[in-house]
Amino acid sequence: MGSNQSCCCDKKQDDVPMEMVKAQPMETYKGSGDLPPTEDYAFHLDMSNFVRGAVQNQLEAMKVLEVDTAIVRGISVASSLRASGRLWQKSPVDMDERAKSKLWDRSEPVDRFDVFFSHTWRTPGRWKVLSLLFQYGWPFTLTCWACVASFVFFLGAFGWLPTPLTFRADVLGFQKICPFAPWVYLSGVFTALLALFLSPYWLFFCNSPKCFLDVVSINQVEPDLMERGIYGLGGFLSISNQLRVLWSPPYLSRLWCVFELAAFRKANPDGPLIVKPLFVERQAFLLMLGSYLGAGIFCFVFAVRLGLRFSLPVTMLTVAPMLFIVHSNRKFMREKHQLISFLENFQVEAAECRLQSDREFVLSAIAAWYGSVENFTDYIRGPLREELLRMSATDLPLGYALMIILGPVGVALDVVLAFIRGGAPLPALASEFVGSALGWVVFGVLLCIKVMWWLCDRFAAPRSSKLLDYLMSLAIFLAFFVFFFAGTVISDILYTTTLLGAVCFAIFTLLLVVLVYGKGLPCRSRP
Repeated sequence: MGSNQSCCCDKKQDDVPMEMVKAQPMETYKGSGDLPPTEDYAFHLDMSNFVRGAVQNQLEAMKVLEVDTAIVRGISVASSLRASGRLWQKSPVDMDERAKSKLWDRSEPVDRFDVFFSHTWRTPGRWKVLSLLFQYGWPFTLTCWACVASFVFFLGAFGWLPTPLTFRADVLGFQKICPFAPWVYLSGVFTALLALFLSPYWLFFCNSPKCFLDVVSINQVEPDLMERGIYGLGGFLSISNQLRVLWSPPYLSRLWCVFELAAFRKANPDGPLIVKPLFVERQAFLLMLGSYLGAGIFCFVFAVRLGLRFSLPVTMLTVAPMLFIVHSNRKFMREKHQLISFLENFQVEAAECRLQSDREFVLSAIAAWYGSVENFTDYIRGPLREELLRMSATDLPLGYALMIILGPVGVALDVVLAFIRGGAPLPALASEFVGSALGWVVFGVLLCIKVMWWLCDRFAAPRSSKLLDYLMSLAIFLAFFVFFFAGTVISDILYTTTLLGAVCFAIFTLLLVVLVYGKGLPCRSRP
């Protein structure tokens, strides 16, 4: 799980927590089931007096997977994310003794773990926190937005909100300057962002899953408890319902992370082993910000001030924020191809481990479980690779995509409110809602986001020069823009002229959304 920097680690990662600590001498080695702790959990004990034969005997007896029930302690996912995810931000090695002494009290005795988090401290904690906020907080975010947007919408429908702006309507012969105000958009965007970061407090009241988190589930102060915790990892994994890997590029380069994969699959042959690449949530968050900003540009600068809707310049400036996001997302997507490459070329011997005694322990355990280190290497490259790629969430989940489009949906609902306040007849109102709000802004934009995601994945590889790399990002943006603009034109023609066309367009785009988000767009994975 954790991953300390080795002596040959790249020193350019200044923002990564320091994980190197000096070895602490140990006079004797106590307990038949105890083994020396590892640097990956922020402390070391000198192994000079450790009898290697004892390791072999213990491994042969498979005691590594036995559960030390007296020290099984977990923490709820919600608690781990509170206070801005402080527990994820800092390796215990970087804490003073007073801070470390409080960590053990943050956990509580448990019988089993709902989820065992496997991660490396070489990756900054902010990305893990963001990833977990999305993974566990997206239902709460969507629910909060729906409640607030519905409340504001009804307030506006009954005329209880001021409408200082205007909107020029032209649907099914209904032509009128309608009163307009972006209350749903503004309240919805604020609610979505606030709810995402406050979701851990909601999870606290919803029976949040109990997890193994190394920083609190292993005592960081008492040497005996630390030792038992480190070498009880196999036992902890055997009572975990799920192993969730918070994957980042350094992950498979850490031998103790490899040990966790091996131990979990040995102890839980049929248990879910899920890989959650951290780049997915980073991309989703950037797309959220870009989408909300673009909706604001459309709402305030163009749609409101100039009375325009889907002209070419309006559409271009509306999606302009995505130009900068495309390039960043292409870079993030490269981590997916790194994951594929690492699995295809995996070598246990290449994984880093600072202490030779730790390396011998891990490799001996793997050999005892899988017959030999070579067999485990073949297992990682073959069956486990297929399983990990199948269980890894490298695609854009529908829940995340819905969070991304909340800004545009808010604007669409504000437009519907303008129709209501302007006294639009029912057919015009229905066509605006079904054809524009649902057919295009919800279903159509979901498809556009998916197209951008696929293009960034397909053309993630860097070009031969920075200029060509930027041009590739520009080409992807232009392709996205063409798709987006074509959709706006088609929907505008249909729902402004015929209610049947609006309904047919909405049904067609809905079917595409079900197809695309249900099975995913075909994408050739390239390392």
